[in-house]
Amino acid sequence: MTTIKLTINEKTGKGKHLLALIKEIAKSDDNIHIEKLHEPNRETIMAMNDTSAGRVTLVNTIDELFDSI
Repeated sequence: MTTIKLTINEKTGKGKHLLALIKEIAKSDDNIHIEKLHEPNRETIMAMNDTSAGRVTLVNTIDELFDSI
């Protein structure tokens, strides 16, 4: 079995047609599986890196949170 990662722009006509075709084929064939990957955006990755590096602000109340901003 081969795994292929495709990036399809669902907002374009060709992207919509290609995705629909792949989904239709997958419906009729148990050997084809579609798994939608959820990749975090750049801002989320930066926040995760900050957390891993310990660059976080701990607060006990909502007032402390707003005061820290």
